[in-house]
Amino acid sequence: MSMIRTFICIELPSDIKGRIAELQQDLKKFGRGVRWSRPDGIHLTLKFLGDVESDKMKEIGERVAVACKGIAPFHIELAQLGAFPNFKRPRVFWLGADEKGGFLARLQKATESQLSEIGFPKEARDFSPHLTIGRVKSGDGLDALCKALQNERIEPMPFVVKQVVVMQSQLRPSGPLYTPLNVINL
Repeated sequence: MSMIRTFICIELPSDIKGRIAELQQDLKKFGRGVRWSRPDGIHLTLKFLGDVESDKMKEIGERVAVACKGIAPFHIELAQLGAFPNFKRPRVFWLGADEKGGFLARLQKATESQLSEIGFPKEARDFSPHLTIGRVKSGDGLDALCKALQNERIEPMPFVVKQVVVMQSQLRPSGPLYTPLNVINL
């Protein structure tokens, strides 16, 4: 049985990806110790499944479709920069997602619940909606970058979430290659 590295996500409109690319370009001048995410691959993960048997893909798509039922397209805004675990010892730099109506949290909980019924364990940590924009590879220039990130006020990036994607991730030396396996419209 072949295995497929899989996650459930919200993809970004191309104009938002362009704005993120501009933001990354501005931040690159502060430090070389970060591997910046390719803007075309940046997404908001709802649930990471890991390696999954290929014959489960149909059922996963069906479960995600059930999770999406009753949720109409909704507005989301990207407007906050942060670091995991924190700015003192950053490993990941992120762009936070904010949504006022509770639809994103409801969608994530429903996805988590549906997939737990077919054997995928629920995430122990609280859902923290974010987009990974870079990962630390060395400490080279991190102090200046962290200071810039903490002081950077970015123009909010609003968009409408219209679909959820079951995505395949193939890890390559040049970076992950993402392939949509199933797209569910809200």
